[in-house]
Formats: sequence, structure tokens, C-alpha cells
Amino acid sequence: MTRRIVGLAVACAMAAAAPAGAVVGGEPVAESAVSWFATINGCGGVLVAPDRVATAGHCVRNRSMKELQYVDVGGTLYKTARVAMHPGWRRDNGDNVLDDVAIIQMDSPAAGIAPVGLGSANVAQATILGRGRSTAPGSGANETFDLHLRGATLRLMADGSCAKAWKHHRGNGGESFDAARMLCAIDADGRAPLSSGCNGDSGGPLYAGAPAAPVVLGLVSWGGSRCGADHLPSVFADAARYRSFLLSPSPIWAPLTADPAKVTGTKAVGRKLTCRTSGFTGRPTKLEYTWQRQGGRKALNVSHAKSYTVRRADAGHPLVCSVIASNDGGILSLPFATSAIAHIPR
Repeated sequence: MTRRIVGLAVACAMAAAAPAGAVVGGEPVAESAVSWFATINGCGGVLVAPDRVATAGHCVRNRSMKELQYVDVGGTLYKTARVAMHPGWRRDNGDNVLDDVAIIQMDSPAAGIAPVGLGSANVAQATILGRGRSTAPGSGANETFDLHLRGATLRLMADGSCAKAWKHHRGNGGESFDAARMLCAIDADGRAPLSSGCNGDSGGPLYAGAPAAPVVLGLVSWGGSRCGADHLPSVFADAARYRSFLLSPSPIWAPLTADPAKVTGTKAVGRKLTCRTSGFTGRPTKLEYTWQRQGGRKALNVSHAKSYTVRRADAGHPLVCSVIASNDGGILSLPFATSAIAHIPR
């Protein structure tokens, strides 16, 4: 059954800080004019099929079902059913992923909203859209996120020009430019006020055409730490390259579960505890466990096995088990709950 709730909580929109995203120097955009725009846990996205949103891969990597539970499309919340990262998600680009795209399938179609087109267009300029930071970091201006949707016109750059611009620089997550996977755009005239992507809305679109019939050229992936104030371009995952993945009828779905890890066993020194998982949509091929002893001066990782034998040093401390699940469709975390904590008596 579809669960629809109008509006989006501020906590959801602020939950994730992403390498690039919202529009610095942008102008307000009426949300009704771009009802295909999506918001997911502090990132942007676009509706590419009636029940499917495209976003950046780093917006879902290592997230939990609790963080990705809902997608806001056109002011309505839809429940997340499945998530898929690009099959190349294991290849890093600094702290980011090289193939920085992902799919979120909703539990029902977005009613009355036409999906966007994906591909390329012979245009000199395009529009970036986002709802996060609107002033460049370090500018001295008010740097709070007001969550308003903004758009700005950027000038598309040739691959060679973008490669030259980034030759002696890295993105704020250590990224480097790859022309086969990415495209660039920069402030249209190079004069203040400069427009750029920035923190808070990665996964949002760079699009050509009218808002009512857009062609999405790219999804915001990364940029410089000063969000255009350093005259570096914003970088996008190339929508034309990833179109077949984003529209694939049968992608490999990542192992997503709403069930937290559960610790079983006897909570006593010398006894064995086991960290158990369940409820996956998408079968995990790898489960990574971390046991952490808390309550001291700092938390201490004590094991990476599924089961753990309680040591004398654990007495009087809580032991917490966390789990990361992965397969060829991505890597996601299990949500946290008290069931993942074992309080060891003295």
C-alpha cells in the first residue's frame, strides 16, 4: 500500500552532507514547475520512470533503510522499495564513487507527474537545480541551508577544458575528472555573483529545455570545496552514459532491509554473542560486521567477525554490533536499534 505524506521534514533534508549539490547564486524556483524533482535524505534526484528516481551513488552508499525510507517527489512522500547503485560502485574516486549514479524504486508511481528525459543535447547552457546551500563556503555570507529550491544557468564545458581546469586540483572529496563518465559546467559569464553546485543537493539535475519537458544531461556529483568561488566547474555524472542503467528494467538491487541487527547469546564474560541479520530485499553476497566496545574514553573496535566471545575487558561496557551488507547492486548499512546492543554486567 502506498504511503503518502505531503511535505518533507527538515531533519530528513539535512541528514546527509554530500560533496556537491545545491545552487550557489541561484534564483528561487516554484516547486510546482519542476514536480519531477526529488529529494532523498539531503540529496536531489529526478523522476526517470513513474516509480523510479535517479540520484547520485554517493547519496545512497552506506546509508540505511531508515535514512532512505522516503522519497519526496512533487511534495508527496513515497516509500522506498528498492535501491540499486551502478555495478561499478566499488571503484572509488577519492571519497566518492567513480560511477556516481543510483536508482531508488518507490513503492508506487508518482501520480500525475511525467518523468524526465535522459541524454544529451546540443546546447551551450543548461540549468542546475537544487535546494541546499546558496552561498559559497567561506564567503562570510549566511551559510545556513534554508531548503528552498533554486536554479541557475551554467555554461557547459568541453571535456578538454574541464580536464585542464581540474588538472592541478581535486574535488573536495579528493575526486578527479574522468571525461568518459562525467561532464562539467561553470558560471555562465565568470563574473560575480558566481553560480555553482554546492553542498546539500548532490544527485540533482543539470537539464536543458523547458522545466515542463526537460532533458537531464547530468546528475550533480562533486565540485571544489569553495563551490565555484575558486572558479572551478561543477562536475556531473553524464546522463547519456548511464541512461541504460538508470532505465534498466532489471538492475541488480542492493541488499536493503528495515530490520536492524540483533545480538543474541549470553551477555557474560567468556560467553559467545552473535550478530544476526534478516529481512533483506536483494540478497547480500557479503556481510561486514563490526563489534565495538563503548563507554570508555573512546569507542574501541574489538572484532569484525559475526560472533564474538566476551572478554574480561568488556565487563561493565555495552557492546554494539553494526553490519554493512553489499552485493553487485550496492553497499548499504543496517539501521541501528537497541537490539544491536549487549550490555555486559561487571
